[in-house]
Amino acid sequence: MGIKLFSAGLIVSGCLPIASYAEPFTVRDLNPLLSGFEFSTPLSGTNARQNIVDLSYAISNITLDQQPGNEHLIADAELRRWQLTTSHPLGPNWTIQIDLPYQSISGGSLDTFIEHFHSTFNLPNGNRASWPHNRLLVDYSVADQSLFHLTNAHAGIGDTAIHAGWRFASSTSQSAMLWFTAKMPTGNAKSLTGSGTTDATISLAAQQHLSNDINFFEQLTLSWLGNGARLSDEQKHSVWSCMTGLSWSLTHSIDTTFQLNSHSAIYASNVRMLGNATQFTIGPRYHSAQWQAWLAITEDIVVDTAPDVQFQFSVSHSF
Repeated sequence: MGIKLFSAGLIVSGCLPIASYAEPFTVRDLNPLLSGFEFSTPLSGTNARQNIVDLSYAISNITLDQQPGNEHLIADAELRRWQLTTSHPLGPNWTIQIDLPYQSISGGSLDTFIEHFHSTFNLPNGNRASWPHNRLLVDYSVADQSLFHLTNAHAGIGDTAIHAGWRFASSTSQSAMLWFTAKMPTGNAKSLTGSGTTDATISLAAQQHLSNDINFFEQLTLSWLGNGARLSDEQKHSVWSCMTGLSWSLTHSIDTTFQLNSHSAIYASNVRMLGNATQFTIGPRYHSAQWQAWLAITEDIVVDTAPDVQFQFSVSHSF
């Protein structure tokens, strides 16, 4: 799988016009039932030196049916997420960042495309061929009693997050930030645009410049989740997540980034999709003095623990 995705990333990198330094892709697990919880936002390992405005668009597609014991989860959906992010330096060592998302869930339109995408790169298609295309159905039941059911498309403002970062270590070869995050329930838990809970996280993010061509970055996060309005009896209140990756410079302005994101279970459940998850992301990033953009492809490298595939595009401007 990794070789196929690497090939796909290089193909994509040759088709775009702008890559960058050692910054993680801001991809997250877009599992519909995890929507809104603040548990794995990748953050920078160095403080912002300029104001930054970033606009990203992500789309995930999921088709699965899991039934361990008396639990049963059917998830057939497409989730799209626009996010406007602003970062502002506060002195030499502090940064404040605000995430403003807009999210929608529907049956989507990518089922056929994703089947062809998986076939082209020899990735598993699961039960996609036998399911209706572009259907919206999210249902979780225990002992034949439905605890969550959604068949109607929804869209709206997502949950807003405020991050405050403190750079406590810096040199020519490495940097480290401690981030404090508060997330407010501005979305709607029933329509899967939010979680219905206030969350808090603390994250340690770092990056290392090993050579002119290779940079590493990593992050460890502990999240405290409030009482959500969705599957509250099954919900856990503390979650660990981690991220690691490297950026490989192809030219002075073009990078390819490889990244792994993992998190522990948010729900006390035997359903694989509601447990621990690991995703692999690859894609190109381009940059100039004030602009940068990237395109990423994310797969559930541990199969059926996250959406089958996610695509994300981001463009940012510094001033």
